[in-house]
Amino acid sequence: MLRFLSFRSLLLSSFLIVAVVPSAVLIQLRNELGQAATTLRSHQEQAKDWQDANRVSREQSAQFERATRQAQILKDRALANAAVGAWQEIALSQQKLLRSGNPALTRSAESILSIQPQLQALPARAGSQRDRLFRQLDQHLSAQSLQINQQLDQSQREWQSSITEMRRTADRLAWLSLVSALLLALAMTLLISWPLRKLQAKIARMSDGARLQDWRQSGPADLQRLALELAQLDRRLAALEEQKGRFFRQVSHELKTPLAAIHEAAALLREEVLGRLSPQQQEIVLILQNNAQTLRLRVEALLRYDAGQWLSDILTVEVFDLPALIADRLQASRPLLQAKRLGVDVAGAASRVRGDRSKVETILDNLLINAIRHSPAGSALSIRHGRDTGGVWLEVCDQGPGVPTAQRERIFEPFWSGPPPLGEQPGTGLGLAMALGFAQLMRGELTLEQRQTAGACFRLSWPEPENLS
Repeated sequence: MLRFLSFRSLLLSSFLIVAVVPSAVLIQLRNELGQAATTLRSHQEQAKDWQDANRVSREQSAQFERATRQAQILKDRALANAAVGAWQEIALSQQKLLRSGNPALTRSAESILSIQPQLQALPARAGSQRDRLFRQLDQHLSAQSLQINQQLDQSQREWQSSITEMRRTADRLAWLSLVSALLLALAMTLLISWPLRKLQAKIARMSDGARLQDWRQSGPADLQRLALELAQLDRRLAALEEQKGRFFRQVSHELKTPLAAIHEAAALLREEVLGRLSPQQQEIVLILQNNAQTLRLRVEALLRYDAGQWLSDILTVEVFDLPALIADRLQASRPLLQAKRLGVDVAGAASRVRGDRSKVETILDNLLINAIRHSPAGSALSIRHGRDTGGVWLEVCDQGPGVPTAQRERIFEPFWSGPPPLGEQPGTGLGLAMALGFAQLMRGELTLEQRQTAGACFRLSWPEPENLS
């Protein structure tokens, strides 16, 4: 069912369900309170009618007794009629109590109504019996008043008991509604969060390199649509990686043969097969052979599908000697420096530093190639290094024409290259882009510094935690 609902409709349904439970409880309590109020009002009205009937009966009883005694003595027809009228009032009031449905009041009313026929059956001289019947009438009416008060007290107690029970019921329903609302909220949270966690785990696996996963997803409709889009992205990434692999293999195979030839030719020269070499020539041949070997290792790494350590996005943190690395890279670039008669000034306070040596080496190689390429013949390069609160820094500066202000924002863009030096071919535009990528991978920075003097100055900096990976 969830696959037909979106997140919006599911959340709305959840809120409605959670709101319905306490609302239903409130409606039920309102109905019960209404019923209790109606019952109380009915009992109060009934008790008032009973009390009114008893009060009228007692008032008319005194009138009935007085008129009856006077009529017996005076033989007055008017007094006899008054006695009859008083009794009729008593009878009407007692008829209400007969219809009350209360057994005690019914018996009391029957006892009261039975006295008048007994009085009529007495002879004129039966005064003592008449007094006894009047006393019974008064006693019955007093007992009836007491019964009505007792019945009213009992009704009050019953009403109080029902209110107390309703309060307890309200407490139970309140707790029940709270627990139900929490359970419903928890259930809806699980229904929403469980598919999200599964999708998040798949995305994490995809970012770790897993491809062509099963993206079938349960949950709301919009989450399933997102899973379908991620599945398409997964397929595209897999296709791109396959194309990249084919590209690397093709380029690697095309480069491997001429590199092997260069390496073998350098080996023959070093072994002096064609004649003896001067010490300077032997040094140049050694540099040529070492660089050919380095490039061949990187090409072979491409053939192993991992693009080599120099293209890897995995950091290999180690402690290395930064001045020794700078000296090694300057030695590898010595033929280029000699060709343009460039001097190099190296100074700095950093010695053994922590970081990814291979990536720092690649960045330094690109900065040196860039500086040598744009330096005028006979000028000098400046390499400075040190530590500050942010970590390690390394600067490579030249005395070339520098970078125009309009081009400073594009200098690190891939495949963009500024105007080449006179007599040279344009660059690929990948060196500085790769250097910036490696710097950011180490959580560092590679920036083009502002200078008052001529030339360009690039500054590399990276933090030095215990583990950068």
